[in-house]
Amino acid sequence: MCGIAGILNLDDRPCVASTVKPLIDAIANRGPDGWGVHCEGPVGLGHRRLAILDLSDAGHQPMQFGGRYWITYNGEVYNFIEIRQELESLGTVFHSGSDTEVILAAYQAWGQDFVLKLNGMWAFAIWDSERRELFLSRDRFGVKPLHYLVEPQRFVFASELKSFLHLDGFIARENEEELKRQLIGKESLEHSLIVGVKQLRAGHSMLVSAEGVTIWRWWRTIDHIPAVPKRYSDQVDQFRELFIDACRLRMRSDVPISTCLSGGLDSSSILCALASVNTAGNSRLAKDCHRAFVATFIGTEHDELEYAEAAIAKAGAEARFRPMAAAALAADLGRYAYDVEVVGEGLLVPVWALYRELRRDGVTVSLDGLGADELLMGYGSSLRTHLLANGSVLRHPFRTLDMARTVQAQFPGVESTARLMYLSDRTLQWVGRGIRRVRRGRQPVRAPLPRRDVGWVTDVPEVPDEVGLQEREAMQELSPMSRMLYWQFHYGINHSLMRKYDRMSMSHGIEVRMPFMDWRLVTYCFGLPDEAKAGGGYTKRILRDAMKGILPETIRTRTMKIGFQSPLANWMNGDLGEWMWERVQTQRFLDSRGIDGPAIRDFIAPIQAAKRWTDADARRVWRFLQADLWRESFFGGTAEG
Repeated sequence: MCGIAGILNLDDRPCVASTVKPLIDAIANRGPDGWGVHCEGPVGLGHRRLAILDLSDAGHQPMQFGGRYWITYNGEVYNFIEIRQELESLGTVFHSGSDTEVILAAYQAWGQDFVLKLNGMWAFAIWDSERRELFLSRDRFGVKPLHYLVEPQRFVFASELKSFLHLDGFIARENEEELKRQLIGKESLEHSLIVGVKQLRAGHSMLVSAEGVTIWRWWRTIDHIPAVPKRYSDQVDQFRELFIDACRLRMRSDVPISTCLSGGLDSSSILCALASVNTAGNSRLAKDCHRAFVATFIGTEHDELEYAEAAIAKAGAEARFRPMAAAALAADLGRYAYDVEVVGEGLLVPVWALYRELRRDGVTVSLDGLGADELLMGYGSSLRTHLLANGSVLRHPFRTLDMARTVQAQFPGVESTARLMYLSDRTLQWVGRGIRRVRRGRQPVRAPLPRRDVGWVTDVPEVPDEVGLQEREAMQELSPMSRMLYWQFHYGINHSLMRKYDRMSMSHGIEVRMPFMDWRLVTYCFGLPDEAKAGGGYTKRILRDAMKGILPETIRTRTMKIGFQSPLANWMNGDLGEWMWERVQTQRFLDSRGIDGPAIRDFIAPIQAAKRWTDADARRVWRFLQADLWRESFFGGTAEG
């Protein structure tokens, strides 16, 4: 795991190290263990190293192989041992114990399609000195970032946007259209917050040479969905096997690993799974893997300490509890906005701060639970949307609330789960209104109603549909629930979470590994029937059943979901509210381009005066504060570069 950057002069001018070095210096936190620059003719490759596999100088990058290829690489290929053994059987000789050399050897042996063999997360660039072309690729689901800029005479790439602030001859300007999209919760898969700088999309590769730039898609999940067993018990057994193996592969490390533990189902499952893996043998599994880091929010409803303690006791882990308070974190907000490089609804600075604690404790790898919610219907809002838009309950309408309650008895699957887990009486009335709307011939609600904060964004941009026609047609083969989850996983919230967690962790030199993002587990989940994901009174049903005997029952059967979010309302009703109120009254904020600063201020005024912040209102406002912080940290508040 590292930071990468590079330049290819398309007019064949020699590239010099002094133009590349500032790009990697800007992302030094991604790789505090060393750096390197290699220039050869028109190309310059830069690298910041975070040493995890093969800590010797043999793992230094940029790395050469076969006298022809050079690579700069960010990520981890977890099945590199198996690929290495296959290549050795073909006669390949290796000189290091790193996965980086395996990537180069695989590229030499199998060409551009070798990425299909990889199980991991990556963004890399390989220079072919004979063909004088640069091959770049990004992992299946976009866990690792890769930004690029195409100009008439050069091509530039980097792990993060901040590198482009230091690119010689480039004037960085704010992409106001993308900022507006992010302010309304519609982050682009391709564009970034800097004009001209794009993202290589997940599951895509590109080839760059003097002849031009070619981009193609090498991975589409819908094409790789396997057949799953018909019996639910067999589905559970196979899921457990895949999940445990995904955790085992991600334990391959020459440095200590840990878990960021919330006390919820996903992170607790990972911690307890690690404890069940046998680390004996020569498979490069870390022996120091039992530290669990927990952010606590004492005195708030967001605190999950009792559940985290139960998971730690079950796994026999070493606990590291870190209290989080607004007063202590307020000074970090500017740095946080600079590091994250994206505008979002939630204030995740406690997550950012927890990764800092890992680094201070001498840990550089964390196995975290991202991806499970999007695969297994972990969000209550998604389940309710499914019921309104696609659920069979709409084909069996109820006239009264009492009749609606009978859904639990009449429909033992998804609808029963919604009733047991999420549908309060008030929500059932809401569902009933949706049902009556259908009975009157109206369409069910398929998207959130317009929020008042959308009106604070001036000239709201049109959001392009980024799902291709062919994929949309192929998605029709999935069940209604799986279609919604497929969109959410590939085009919705999961994309934004990958970016945020990469930035928050790597700003402290921490590598985050995500077992639920293992491609074998992802494709398997999309092959499961709906009732395996939500049924029997639970969401994430198959995960819960697979972890029986491994997880504490208090966590395995828990229905209340909190999620790793800051207690924003509590903090806004305290010191953070005063900080925010001062900031929205500054002339810079009131005159901010693209937003209605006075309207936001006027909305905040009575809430702040009465100290009656709710989490919903705090999240609604926070994204505008984060945008202001980001502008200030990147452009000094002017957004003019």
